Amino acid sequence: MTKKLQTTICPPSVKELIQYTINKLNADCSNLIGRNFGIAKPNYELITIEEFFNKNEGNLLLIKSELEDSYEGNIYNTIQIKDAIKLGGILLGNEDKQITEKLNKEDLDEEYLDGAKEFGNQFSGVIDAAFRHKLPNPVHTKLTLCTPINKDNTKDIFPDSSNNEYLYFSSLLLVKGFEPGTLTMLIPINLVEDFFGDEISEKTTNVLVLDDSMTDIRVIKKLLANTEFKVLPANNITDTFTLLHKEKIHLILIDVFMPEGSGVDVCKKIKKTPYTKGIPVIMISAKPTEATVMESLEAGARDFLVKPFNKEKLLSKIDKFKFKEKPVSVF
Repeated sequence: MTKKLQTTICPPSVKELIQYTINKLNADCSNLIGRNFGIAKPNYELITIEEFFNKNEGNLLLIKSELEDSYEGNIYNTIQIKDAIKLGGILLGNEDKQITEKLNKEDLDEEYLDGAKEFGNQFSGVIDAAFRHKLPNPVHTKLTLCTPINKDNTKDIFPDSSNNEYLYFSSLLLVKGFEPGTLTMLIPINLVEDFFGDEISEKTTNVLVLDDSMTDIRVIKKLLANTEFKVLPANNITDTFTLLHKEKIHLILIDVFMPEGSGVDVCKKIKKTPYTKGIPVIMISAKPTEATVMESLEAGARDFLVKPFNKEKLLSKIDKFKFKEKPVSVF
């Protein structure tokens, strides 16, 4: 079975990005609330949503920021409800005594929640400014959700993603005049790898994916993040055979329906070519017919995968094959 890898928890380039973002958050949020605001140096680890909520029981406030332009995905920040009360109350202009009364009751009422949401909006804006300055490609970050969250409603907010892995950091959250709290950040590991092209784990197995949809290729890349499988994308048949000449490919995933020709025909050509005929091929389709499946298997495909699929389904197909641990050139 494929093992969860943790060769490199956080690449140096991403650590630098996060530290820069923290420094900017400390400065800008201090200006926003009119008193010292501080996020201490974080601890990094890899975690799933299920593991996260096992570590962080009770109610939290979730700040969800969506990335657009060159990057696709969400960054999730959480603060404890008591910290949401502090920050919401401060932005509402309440005195510390009033805020403390709310803290003692852990009462994040509608008014204080509105104040916390305003903080979340500004918080997301600071992340946007930091990422635009530091990431190599254009990016826009916007707040899409700011809401209380706990184990009971996590599936509504993270549908079908309880086993997806995230780069997780936790840190002390310091607001002058109050006891320390906690801030956490969750970044999907596929985003971590996309930011600068730095891989979290060592990739030892090359998987060529032929699909005219970059969205579908990104889905596969996301599912195979933090595994030994490196996705080499091809949007057309020409790119496929260019990669087959340049790289040692261990496995090929081919979409059945391509604008320029049949994926089944590509499979036939691969199986007739001496240096590629031994590479396992898995055909993929969103609307397979019995005839399509039979044609694929007769063309030499070893298996068939129906879209959409999750990580467990994809790995169950891949794990049937045995691969050499290190790529070896055939030329």
